[in-house]
Amino acid sequence: MSEDFTYLENLISNRKVVRNYKKIEFDPEKLKNISKFSVKIPTAGFSRGIEILQVTNKQNIKNIAEHFNELEYIKKGKPKWISNSICLFFILLNENAYHQRYENPDKIKSVSSKDWDIPYWYVDAGAAMMNCMLLIEEQELKSGFMGLHNTDRDGIHKMLNVPNTYKIIGMITAGVEDNIGIDKKSKTKIKKKLVHYEQFNK
Repeated sequence: MSEDFTYLENLISNRKVVRNYKKIEFDPEKLKNISKFSVKIPTAGFSRGIEILQVTNKQNIKNIAEHFNELEYIKKGKPKWISNSICLFFILLNENAYHQRYENPDKIKSVSSKDWDIPYWYVDAGAAMMNCMLLIEEQELKSGFMGLHNTDRDGIHKMLNVPNTYKIIGMITAGVEDNIGIDKKSKTKIKKKLVHYEQFNK
């Protein structure tokens, strides 16, 4: 750990998306609190519309990998990812929770949740996602993320028993990185100013 950074700064600095895991045995009990703390986020109006579904059963993880068409990726020469995960975390959005909250008397003067130019439920979902990834990193594991594009969304809802009134934002994976046989291509680093102070500067 760098002495120049705080614990959290080091955690963030070392975090990266990993899509190739070793097949190992791991006690899922060590991860049982991740979901609980992932949803410790400031939701708009305290709507509490973000939930997490955590999956650790090996057969369930294998079935989920099939629904996410992992076999097609393997045929293309890519390594196993989802099926070698120790745990999967699905970020669930209950949009109705926001609308119901903003119909309450104490929110009568607020902008209606149906008129938000930026839907805050996506902001809240992103906060839960980042919490989850950092908590996985804290367990000395790596994480990845995958949306439900190009998948059978209805089939995944049915398999996980998620009501259709909820939207699955995406899936976070947790596992031990496997570098064996991975072709490490040099990434072209694009220099771009991402942080600004006082005013926007190009």
